[in-house]
Amino acid sequence: MDDEIQSLEAELKRLRPAGPSRDLLARLGRDLAPAARSPAPRWWLWAGALPIAAAIAVAFTLAARREPAVPPPPRVAAMPPAVFQPVAAENVLYAAQDDGPVTLADGTSARRERLSYVDTITWKNPRTNASVRWSVPREEVRVVPVSFQ
Repeated sequence: MDDEIQSLEAELKRLRPAGPSRDLLARLGRDLAPAARSPAPRWWLWAGALPIAAAIAVAFTLAARREPAVPPPPRVAAMPPAVFQPVAAENVLYAAQDDGPVTLADGTSARRERLSYVDTITWKNPRTNASVRWSVPREEVRVVPVSFQ
């Protein structure tokens, strides 16, 4: 197999591309002849376009350098930070579900209960009487051992 690859490589190295045919060269000469006889490019178009392009570039550069006028921030009397203090906390049980008996890893019997609460904490700023209430749902899953007596 290695000999076949080496002989193929040697054959490929000996190959040379064929030159263009006379017919192809004649067609190319006919097709390119009108382009060679075309008039010179109109230099006066470039003579007018270049100064206009330069003027536009200068205008953009000057516009980019100019900083926008930013009004100074309004003066506001410095207020001390708001100090909120917790004034109330409540836990409301709104759902309870018994998931039934379960067997623990040590083989004892127990019951699984799911309890759903909403915890609400109220903060108040004593200086301004502003208040904030924060409510968060919470779920507890309890496993209560069952004793058969």
